[in-house]
Amino acid sequence: MKPAAPEGVTAIVSVPLKYHHAISQQGHFFRTLRNFGVSVEQSGKPQKPAVPTAPPQNGSTTARIDDADHSPPIEIHWQVAENYLDAEEGDSEWTLKGSDVAGLERAQSLIQEAIAQAAAMTSVGFLTLPDRSAFPRIVGSKGSNVARLRNETGADITVGRDNSTIIIIGKSVLFMQDHWFNVVLQGLNLLSMLPKRQS
Repeated sequence: MKPAAPEGVTAIVSVPLKYHHAISQQGHFFRTLRNFGVSVEQSGKPQKPAVPTAPPQNGSTTARIDDADHSPPIEIHWQVAENYLDAEEGDSEWTLKGSDVAGLERAQSLIQEAIAQAAAMTSVGFLTLPDRSAFPRIVGSKGSNVARLRNETGADITVGRDNSTIIIIGKSVLFMQDHWFNVVLQGLNLLSMLPKRQS
């Protein structure tokens, strides 16, 4: 007769629904937890889409880009809005099931860190180009440019599949306005083509 298999260990963590998408990273976070031998059962998931909707372009910052080949300049629009403004309220109970205490405690620590990081992502920026013709160089080979910017800045970056808008979710409005515009353009290899500001 075989001995009974160990039951493992469990814990429950409360996670705000409005942070679900930022934490889950399209399922990547749960795969990371499985590396520690921990699976997750959720009591609920948000019903609203993961990507915020861009506000009207009234009051957006506009920049003209003159390409090196002297083609007609294009305009890009930059808007910043408050993140989680229309997010769902309430919490989801995450039941963690692990094979050992060490893995379970590591998973709990990662979840708390992810919640804190999601809470700090208070602003969302919308970078809109006239069309999608520049998207291949924006994304880079196998998404290399987007991945680099994510690693360097800690922001969540979504390149639209059905429109010409790039969505960047990060820190405060001032951080987004003063820092992100240049960072994103530099990452897209467009900064050098921006006309110099008038002094």
